[in-house]
Amino acid sequence: MITEPAPEVNRHFLDHVIQTAEARPVEAIEDIVSQSGIKLLAKGSQVDERVRERLLMHKLQKPLEDCIRITEGVMPGSFGPIGEALFEQYPLLKAICAHDLYPAAPTTLATLKLSNPVQSLLTVYAEYQGDRLKHTVGVAMLTLALSRRLLPGEPDRHRMLALAGLLHDIGELYIEPQYMRPGTPLGPQEWRHVASHPVIGERVLRNMPGAGREVASAVLHHHERLDGFGYPRGVQGADLPLNGQILAAAEWLMALIENSGTPLTRASVATKLIPGEFSRELTEAITLAAQADAPAAEAVVDPVPLESAIPRVVAIVATLERFRETRPWIDERIAVAPPSQRAVLEAALQRLQRIRTAFSSTGLDAHEPDALVTALAEQRDADLQVELMTVVGELEWRLRELERESLLRAGMLPDQDGAVMRELLARLKAEA
Repeated sequence: MITEPAPEVNRHFLDHVIQTAEARPVEAIEDIVSQSGIKLLAKGSQVDERVRERLLMHKLQKPLEDCIRITEGVMPGSFGPIGEALFEQYPLLKAICAHDLYPAAPTTLATLKLSNPVQSLLTVYAEYQGDRLKHTVGVAMLTLALSRRLLPGEPDRHRMLALAGLLHDIGELYIEPQYMRPGTPLGPQEWRHVASHPVIGERVLRNMPGAGREVASAVLHHHERLDGFGYPRGVQGADLPLNGQILAAAEWLMALIENSGTPLTRASVATKLIPGEFSRELTEAITLAAQADAPAAEAVVDPVPLESAIPRVVAIVATLERFRETRPWIDERIAVAPPSQRAVLEAALQRLQRIRTAFSSTGLDAHEPDALVTALAEQRDADLQVELMTVVGELEWRLRELERESLLRAGMLPDQDGAVMRELLARLKAEA
């Protein structure tokens, strides 16, 4: 029989709990006992700065998360008003979540039953991240909406996936906080820590009362992609469970809704340029859900002048030209690479080829892209301008994503093998 190792108290999580305790009482709901049987904290005791070092010194018989309660914590009823406010802010979100056969998504979230450990975890997350609770509610509603369309007649599974949406980023509580600050530049080692948050979330949730293995599995896979270019494990095809695919698509779509003035256009462009990240059924579900109300739900934005795209297109052309020149070097390294390094190089090669194909499909890889963009700008077609600028932005994002994911994978290799991956990226950036 395999037994779970005695849980250690994560210092970052404990610091967030203590910070929460400054605003609302946090108490032990049972005796907190060390692995060796020492009572560290009696039932009813307050968890605050005074007990921090005592808890960090010992492994526990039960996870700290299962042993505490936060007074006046996050209640399911609060998800309803948050969801309605998000619908008001993002009409496209409301359009996608609409369904004739089920209660409104905010109503369903408001009736979820949260166990004490889950409620406490969400409260600590909300206290730490502030507005990020709005993001998780949005992801939960989209997860609910997509699961209702793909898995009709499975309400229990819908609610389980909605709960996974609420909890998908709780692994961030266990990571060095400075890595999570927006705008913080991250090297390979720092990014490796950030990219571990789905794994940490899975470990925290799998045996937690009120969460469990299905919720944990979906959380583990919420940054994976069907084509294998996600993280933390790069699983693909049949190895990526449907629950994980649904949560991954919902998280991706919510990020577009929050950060793009034309999220439906961005989603359409992304799935056309780099197909295969999500299943056809998922992309069709998103399209069909938004189709009826898309014209009204998509924000009206002033198109950015196409002339501003010229230097950006030229930069993309230059990067892909360096890829063409570097291809023989890549093939040589793949031929002699050990298996783990070969897998990383082949994944980067495949993604580069897909980006190059996507770029070629736009027609922007002409010999004189500046002349082409100028000619398009003269048409003064607002929709064309929005779509073209979206294409350029998406391709830029894909190249940045390629660098980030490749550095993450390189960081998991022995130093000498990882150096080859870093040299490839330097060549693509004309730094070699």
